[in-house]
Amino acid sequence: MFAPQNRGSNPTPAALEVFLAVVTENGAGKAALALGMSQPAVSQHLRTLEEQLGQPLFERRGRTLVLTRYGQALLPEARRVLQSLENFSATARALGRSERGHVEYGASTTMAVYVLPKFLAKFHQGHPKVRMSCYSGKSERLIERLFRGEIEFAVVEGIEHVDGYRRHLFYEDELVVIVPPKHPWAKREEIPPSWLVKEPLIVREPGAVTWRVLERAFEHAGLELNPAIYTDNHEVTKRLVLEGAGVGIVSSVVVRPNLKVGNLKALRVKLKDGELRRIFWLVHPEQVGNPAAEALIKLLSS
Repeated sequence: MFAPQNRGSNPTPAALEVFLAVVTENGAGKAALALGMSQPAVSQHLRTLEEQLGQPLFERRGRTLVLTRYGQALLPEARRVLQSLENFSATARALGRSERGHVEYGASTTMAVYVLPKFLAKFHQGHPKVRMSCYSGKSERLIERLFRGEIEFAVVEGIEHVDGYRRHLFYEDELVVIVPPKHPWAKREEIPPSWLVKEPLIVREPGAVTWRVLERAFEHAGLELNPAIYTDNHEVTKRLVLEGAGVGIVSSVVVRPNLKVGNLKALRVKLKDGELRRIFWLVHPEQVGNPAAEALIKLLSS
């Protein structure tokens, strides 16, 4: 009878591999050849394994090793353990090549809805086993989440360089005025900002980066920005304009689908110092540490 030895220690993968090889090859000698080991080494692994378990795995019948009932019961468990180790190693290798993993990132609503999807579709084609979680919303909140380490990168606007982080120019957008096709301005390409003072104006709420861009532009033009309706996203603005509630100001990328359909018209605001521009940045820590996230950042930065 075996007495359990080395209490608290677990069988090594090498010992389990020897155990399976002896069963598969029908003997220690053939198992040694298959594993590229000496027969004494095979025997030692089996002896150590049986001492750890406190039970014999084989019994000898003439020159043949036959599994005991105990060995028969443990055989499928040994196979599962070694398969799990192989799966673990394969997953680790895949993660190192950015083939698997989980990427959590943030993007301002405009970028999340209208720009990033085509990049993410392309990334998914090349990395089908990588899971992605997108958190959209205001740039300020996403920047806070990035600094707290809750997301791995963010596509936002209105951020300066911060030590420990890298910033890449991702997208430049223009703010445009949108009107229905039958509006008196619909056939124009641009209007002076003073015209906007005379119309019910629909814009993003104060505090949003879009609002700040507009506020600065109106101040430079010597005008007061006095909207009739505030909204928390561009889709609401578009819907209100379509219903005739007023004229809106949105990102040009937001209105592209409507321009194709023809249910809205877009006009530039004629400013002395250029256009109403919005700049979106891709921001991430200098050391990302997630191969899948690094691969996605590389795609977005190219």
